[in-house]
Amino acid sequence: MSRSNDSDSHISRMLFRWQRRIPPKLRYVLLVTIYLIVWGILDKVSLAFETTPEIQIWYPPSALDFVLLLVFGLRYAPALLLNTLVHEYVVTHGDLDFITLLIFDLVTTIGYAGASALLLLKLHINPRLRQLRDVVCFNVVAVLIAPLLVAWLQVLNFASSGIIPRSKLVTYTLHYWAGDATGIAMLAPFLLISLRKLPWVWSHTELQPPVTEGKLRLPTWREVPELLGEGVALAAGILTGYAAPRGNNLDYTYFVFLPVIWSGLRHGFERAAATVLLMNVGVALLVVAKFGSSNLLILQFGLMAISLMGLLVGAIATDRMHTEKALRDSNKQLTYNAFHDGLTGLANRSLFMQHLERAVEYGKRERNFRFAVLFVDLDRFKLINDSLGHALGDQLLISIAGKLQACLRPTDIIARFGGDEFTILLENLSHISDTIRVAERIHAELSLPFNLSGQEVFITASIGIALSALGYSQPEDLVRDADIAMYRAKTGGNDRYEIFNTSMRDRAVLRLQLETDLRLAIERQEFLIHYQPVVSLSSGIIIGFESLLRWQHPERGLLFPAEFILIAQEVGLMSLIDEWVMRQACHQIQQWQEQIKRFPPLSISVNVCNKHFIQPNLVAQISQILQQTSLDASRLKLEITENVIMENHRATATLSQLKALGIRLVIDDFGTGYSSLSRLHRFPIDELKIDRSFVSNINANEKNLEITEIIVMLGKKLGMDVTAEGIETKEQLAQLKEMKCTYGQGYFFSQPLSSEAAQALIVANPQW
Repeated sequence: MSRSNDSDSHISRMLFRWQRRIPPKLRYVLLVTIYLIVWGILDKVSLAFETTPEIQIWYPPSALDFVLLLVFGLRYAPALLLNTLVHEYVVTHGDLDFITLLIFDLVTTIGYAGASALLLLKLHINPRLRQLRDVVCFNVVAVLIAPLLVAWLQVLNFASSGIIPRSKLVTYTLHYWAGDATGIAMLAPFLLISLRKLPWVWSHTELQPPVTEGKLRLPTWREVPELLGEGVALAAGILTGYAAPRGNNLDYTYFVFLPVIWSGLRHGFERAAATVLLMNVGVALLVVAKFGSSNLLILQFGLMAISLMGLLVGAIATDRMHTEKALRDSNKQLTYNAFHDGLTGLANRSLFMQHLERAVEYGKRERNFRFAVLFVDLDRFKLINDSLGHALGDQLLISIAGKLQACLRPTDIIARFGGDEFTILLENLSHISDTIRVAERIHAELSLPFNLSGQEVFITASIGIALSALGYSQPEDLVRDADIAMYRAKTGGNDRYEIFNTSMRDRAVLRLQLETDLRLAIERQEFLIHYQPVVSLSSGIIIGFESLLRWQHPERGLLFPAEFILIAQEVGLMSLIDEWVMRQACHQIQQWQEQIKRFPPLSISVNVCNKHFIQPNLVAQISQILQQTSLDASRLKLEITENVIMENHRATATLSQLKALGIRLVIDDFGTGYSSLSRLHRFPIDELKIDRSFVSNINANEKNLEITEIIVMLGKKLGMDVTAEGIETKEQLAQLKEMKCTYGQGYFFSQPLSSEAAQALIVANPQW
């Protein structure tokens, strides 16, 4: 397939270059010549189905007029003036006087060129007819309105010249209109679709060689029976509707609707256009000798109706197919994101725990089934990340993920557990030495230097190992003990591995000490808040801040949430900490507003963890904080992760109560959790916050760009604002502005600031 596509692209590029080398004037003459030859052939064909002088069942040369103008441009409109000359002096050798002929040419040219200009310049359709809107506009303007107007003016011209009696103005107008309209409907869409396969013909609009969009191919053997069946159905419909002498009213022509509509519904617009063409040709061949002028108008309008219906049904079906595919792709991508790390593409914690749970359950049934969990933590990664920046830090994580995968078997499971932590599940082990060999292989691979944008970086890893031989009944216990062994390896000097055993309780003692310090931190007022500005991407000014928790530990210095949040959640302190953060943040933003008198007022974003969100008194607690701090509820944004609301059966009720207070609700880290689109729109969410892993790598990974665009588009469709976090460069900012993303935050604007520095930034009122 790829070889075929490469061949098609090569041919397109070759034809593109050949066509561009032809002088423009010569190219114009050649194209007009080809057009007139084909037009004359189609005119001759249509005359074969002429029932009365100058009246045909359908008139496909008109379709060629629109194809010429829509594909090659309005500058070819003068070529239409030559059509009647070809008809009169080449095809029919007629004897119309020159004035009548000239008026006829002008009417046709002005009518069809005007319709093409309306379609291209005002309605801005894609002449490739990709969207339902394109097809509807084409049918209305090119098939219905333009031919009717042209037919009326042509008949007036003929009547004034005495060629047509004035008593038959209406009849001839309807005949001409139906013939031209059917001819355009039966041939123009088919040609425009066919020309998609030859993109070099559109080169007048391209500066670069076009890419082949698809290639003409023969049907597969599986498609042949269906094609034959549809062909038989179409033939049966034509025979039933038109073959037998049913009288002047053609009472059974509706049978043709069935195969035409089925083809459109089943296969979409492209097949519908081909079916409409075959139907018109088949009917014309069958009835040309059977019906005279008495029922020609009925025949013409029947074919016009069937053609338009077939094209419209096909376009609707294609539009539906595209919508369904987009939803499937979106759901597939969101599902993938729910179980994979957005940066490295590895399994995430959730997927890893599923595999580990299955291994534990299988191990309970099969005693000889041995497996192990490796907990890999990078040494000094934070230092590297802070020194080189997050962009290079992310590059390093991606490279490390690749090296870790190279050390494993295809059946082994590796996941990014968070930050710079990776977990590995090794199954079907024959001996403990298998696990040790993997750990040593990892150390050997990581000992080699990493080249990050021309800069060599060295990094090591500490590995903790938990073996199934200790008889685990819960998957979480294996991860916990592998984590304990990893910290033992770290305390032993990094770049080591340790196998967990029951004597590793000193780690638990140290952990207990940290828990004790954490319990005293609120009482000792060791917590503080840093504020990171949130910027309106349309105006470039600060519209609010996100509150970020820090712990000023008396011995260990400034600690970030990643270093103590998990412990706080495990010991049940997170709700108290969240409440303290919310109270302090609301008080601070209100104090700034009173001191600085900024308009519009600044908002403050506060994160709410899972355990705090499920507290029964959450709404009352937040309401009390707002009253005590005098902060308007609309200025408070609560950031909640996708998993928090998806895993809580009371989420809708809680969110509705918070919304009733006037609080704005935000889904944080959107795209990294698991959101069901069928449920998402039911929640009263005001804003989606794109996870920084997508934004900071928007240029390095095309999928990240696509995911970001999908989330911004999804937010717009659901009536939600969208905030992109992790903006670090001007290029990222420009791309997000182009997507019409609402808000942004990241190091490009400012790192998280102390309250004093944040206040100074508000006063400075910068604009990006």
